[in-house]
Amino acid sequence: QESRTESQNEIRAAWNYYTQQLEFDSTSYEWTASAEEKKRRIRNDQLPTPQAVIVSDLDLRDLYRNQLLTALDDATAEVAYQLKQDEQHRDRGTSDVDIADTVELMSQAYVACSNWFDMIDVHDVKEAEEIVRREQRESIKS
Repeated sequence: QESRTESQNEIRAAWNYYTQQLEFDSTSYEWTASAEEKKRRIRNDQLPTPQAVIVSDLDLRDLYRNQLLTALDDATAEVAYQLKQDEQHRDRGTSDVDIADTVELMSQAYVACSNWFDMIDVHDVKEAEEIVRREQRESIKS
């Protein structure tokens, strides 16, 4: 079913493709919480396994992707509704467009998108930018 929904949504397809290309170290991970939290978890034998960290990372990426897609779908539906309402009001000689919900939905989409992109390693971004620059230089030479 995922491949069917990917064919209907380019954002889903692109973000899934990126996520599928990720490579994780299945033997270790970098601890980013506080030292106190790490000590507490060690004492309680609650340190996550590398596999659990990988699954959590992938699940969070999917969550952000789904939040974005839902907000965009809802915003699209809201805009269509407001356009229909405006058309009806204009037929009566009035205008009453309420964009508050659309703005809120677009804000939700922005937050989800930002959260997803914040998960991309800065080194990977720099590497991708360099590849694009190199390809642009090569295409200019051809």
